[in-house]
Amino acid sequence: MPTRLSPSRASDFKRCPKLFEYKTILGFVTPNTVATARGTLFHLVFEHLFDFPRTERTRENARSLVNPGWELLTHPDKADDEVVDTIERRLRDTSGLWIELLEADAWDLSSKLERAADYRLLAPAGSKEEASIISQVEQLVNNYFEKDIEHVQDFDPNGREVHVQAQLGDLTLHGYIDRLDVHRTKAGEDRWFISDYKTGKPPQPQYASEAFFGMRVYALLLEEERGFRPHKLRLIYPSADRATGVVDEVVDEALQIRTKSQVLQIWDEIKACDAQEYWPTKKAKLCNWCHFQDQCPAFTSAS
Repeated sequence: MPTRLSPSRASDFKRCPKLFEYKTILGFVTPNTVATARGTLFHLVFEHLFDFPRTERTRENARSLVNPGWELLTHPDKADDEVVDTIERRLRDTSGLWIELLEADAWDLSSKLERAADYRLLAPAGSKEEASIISQVEQLVNNYFEKDIEHVQDFDPNGREVHVQAQLGDLTLHGYIDRLDVHRTKAGEDRWFISDYKTGKPPQPQYASEAFFGMRVYALLLEEERGFRPHKLRLIYPSADRATGVVDEVVDEALQIRTKSQVLQIWDEIKACDAQEYWPTKKAKLCNWCHFQDQCPAFTSAS
């Protein structure tokens, strides 16, 4: 059993308890795909875009982070004398991705090397897969600025990749917020916004609630840990247009109560599955993209 639960792991269980067992209890690894690599690279680019002063947060500077960002993901363990590119050097300084620093934490180095090897296997240097990932992220950057999804020159995030954690009974709940923003109203009130980048397509209205699940957990964690309730949750879709590029949801007390109840129910169900040593399958359309089909009883028992 895990000692902590994140929104992504809770979502795994909601989707299929057997998937949760494979990934969390048994520790089976889901290989990266071009889509997940694209998403990770875009997140890295936009995390570091805010390192620039406001007036320099341009499309050109965002694009300049794409190739060095991919280099960080595929080769996190470079030495100081190996890097000439000034943008890559700045990214490594900000992220602490130098072999001299990583060697101080053997576990962190090992995990980063494993992920980097996975990326290189997925998209070897000079391959069409690598070119596709880089090109797709550059297109997302272009669209984000051309369609005016946000005005990144007008604000500074309060935090990026913000870790939040709280104790709910016997459950330790935690996660990482892509971007935490605060805006002051004319009346002098601080309003907090949780913003999350999504490199897929905006959800249809009937699926919006599922898309917001992780964000709702972050809102609950902020209030539990830091004592304030965010005003809105914002899903940012850089592939969309101005009208659909930001999908938001207002946070109120009723939503917080429902989210807390839902999370605790999921946790109770996880504990029940563990006690019974039985993790049922839940067949759905998403099974078509599941990496564990060849060992899942929902498929192997039918063959």
